[in-house]
Amino acid sequence: MLTGAVVVILAYCSLVSTAIVVCRLMGLPDPRTEGSNNPGATNVLRIGGKKAAALTLAGDSLKA
Repeated sequence: MLTGAVVVILAYCSLVSTAIVVCRLMGLPDPRTEGSNNPGATNVLRIGGKKAAALTLAGDSLKA
């Protein structure tokens, strides 16, 4: 039962866009409306710099 709950929670967390969360926490514009309009690490690098992009990349890597 516990394993099933953990799987459901992890599956739900993988739906969250790390780029959007990082940008909101760092006070950056929404990556879906700025730069290339793509919520990914490269676009976050364009609009927010290396630290924001590294956090986004790390978060996306942990989801995989």
